[in-house]
Amino acid sequence: MYPAIVRQISWRFIVAFAVSLPLFLVGCNGAKALAKRAFKFEEAGQFEAAANTYYTAVLKDRTNADATAGLQRTGQWVLDDKLQSFQVAVTTRNRAGAVSAYESADAYFEKIKSAGVALNFPESYRQQFSEVRDAHVSDLYNDGLQAMEQERFDAALSAFEEVLRLNPNYQDASQLADAAYCEPRYRKGSAALDSERFRTALSAFDEVMGRDKGYKEVAQLRSEALKNGMYTIAMIGFVNGSSRPNLENKLRSYVQQELAKSTDPFLKIVDRENQDLILQEQQMALSGVLDESSAVEVGGLLGAKALLKGTVVACEVATSELTRRRKQGFESYQVERVNSEGKKYFETLYRGVEYMEFEQSRDVEVQFNLVLISLKTGETLASEIITARENDLVRYIKYSGNARNLYPSSMSGNVVRGGRGEIQALLGARQALTQESFMVNDAVSDAATAIRKEVEQQMQTLVP
Repeated sequence: MYPAIVRQISWRFIVAFAVSLPLFLVGCNGAKALAKRAFKFEEAGQFEAAANTYYTAVLKDRTNADATAGLQRTGQWVLDDKLQSFQVAVTTRNRAGAVSAYESADAYFEKIKSAGVALNFPESYRQQFSEVRDAHVSDLYNDGLQAMEQERFDAALSAFEEVLRLNPNYQDASQLADAAYCEPRYRKGSAALDSERFRTALSAFDEVMGRDKGYKEVAQLRSEALKNGMYTIAMIGFVNGSSRPNLENKLRSYVQQELAKSTDPFLKIVDRENQDLILQEQQMALSGVLDESSAVEVGGLLGAKALLKGTVVACEVATSELTRRRKQGFESYQVERVNSEGKKYFETLYRGVEYMEFEQSRDVEVQFNLVLISLKTGETLASEIITARENDLVRYIKYSGNARNLYPSSMSGNVVRGGRGEIQALLGARQALTQESFMVNDAVSDAATAIRKEVEQQMQTLVP
């Protein structure tokens, strides 16, 4: 039993080794070629290019001694050059440049370290950076304070965010950064609220609250903007101008559902039951054009600012005749043969056949005339024709022979072997059109969605 297991394990090991060996050799060969190329860069004095190439070689094969040694030499040169830039910036009191140069050097040191090569990074540079960073943070903080006093909020925000990047707990930089971000947006929202641009105000206040929910009285002002900007629309019964019964009620129901799903924060639809009751009691003839006085009266009764009405202009359904086409094709079959050695084999032959191809289509189009009327002035705010279409097509094949072996024929009368897939798909294709009522429902649903989008587009103008 055990020898068999040993043989089995050994065999698996041999197979795994045989599979991985070519990949290993490719990696080694690639690393060697890269190391040679890097050495040429090094000889030419292009140390940074050499270091990058050695680095790639080491990543391919960490056992390549030439690549590792080369990266040690040239990587140290690159690091020393970066540290020299840091030293020059310190000497010239360019603290921002010194911080940037040091961070570049430190990032490079960590990158080479991740490849298994440790460069020499003197501790004295780290101590020096700590002093320079603290001084730079102090400068940035003071720059931010000055920018805040001058109400240059973008500059202040940039300064305080850099302070926080370098020292996350520095004094009150976090609160000042929040103020630099929130204050200009707070003012923008307040000005928009005063000028009744409620959507602009809401957007600005949302930005403030996204950063600091407790900033000044932003929560109260946001609620005020939302309340004062609320635009209520009443939707009365639609008129059916088509020959399909009850389509207006179906569309109205779908539109009601679509508008209820709207994400526009200012859009509100009058409760349908209360609306119908009020209109019934008042016996208002709203199908005609409203003048200013009647519009104001209706608006007061419904608590709405606009009235949505409309007419189903048309619902057209066109179903084509079922077309039948006789097609030429081939059916494959096999014939048993005997070769010169007396062995049997099968030869695939093709015989010409005929099959029937069928096709039928149905198109549905629903047109709706949407009208939005101001209940403040009686004027028409929008009048649009909404068109929704649904299409269906069936195309299939019938064949009385062996359908699995059916092939199409080319124009020249040859077998098209590559067309068998399409033939098989048509043999199993759907043969009945989608029911007319289902397609009409889908078109009505699409029209309702289009109506919602049109109303939402109008809302952008009505509530700026």
